Amino acid sequence: MRLFFAVLLPDDAIEALKRAQEELQTTINEGGISWVRPHQFHYTVKFLGETTPARARIAIEAAEAIQEDLVPFRVTLGGLGAFPNRERPSVVWVGATEGGEELARSAQLLDDRLGQVGFSKEKRAFTAHLTLARIKTYAGEVAAARLLKTAHWGDLARVQVDRFVLMRSTLHPTGAEYTVVDEFPFRGDTGG
Repeated sequence: MRLFFAVLLPDDAIEALKRAQEELQTTINEGGISWVRPHQFHYTVKFLGETTPARARIAIEAAEAIQEDLVPFRVTLGGLGAFPNRERPSVVWVGATEGGEELARSAQLLDDRLGQVGFSKEKRAFTAHLTLARIKTYAGEVAAARLLKTAHWGDLARVQVDRFVLMRSTLHPTGAEYTVVDEFPFRGDTGG
């Protein structure tokens, strides 16, 4: 099974992102760009990759072990970025203008716990990002880079983050299909 932990979004945030993505599609209007389907928008917290059922159970137990340490928080979706950078984009994404630090701390807590039970630790610092598009061709890269030089997005939506989910990604010729395997509500005390 190909698995990853993620934060999913409510419908109103997905709609706001969909409108922003459509604006990008109209502006770029170039082949060689694979646009993420709106129902698949999410923040990846930890990618596990191919995982046996026994290892998946260990990952689930690790996530359950930190639920009491995680407190709900708000994230404001906004800002436009790219990996590896804005000049040579292969992925175009929306970041977090607020709540990114809390999301990063939560991801670090999960990564640390998973590392204790034998999963590979992340080598790069966590960047809160929600993928809008993957660039497949040089022409697409040039068009996206040109747009990224001038595009500046404000806040698109604000969401309450109160859980992680473990997602299964099944690859098909038409793209990936995501299925929720398990949910991990945050149970930490908010102090009020």
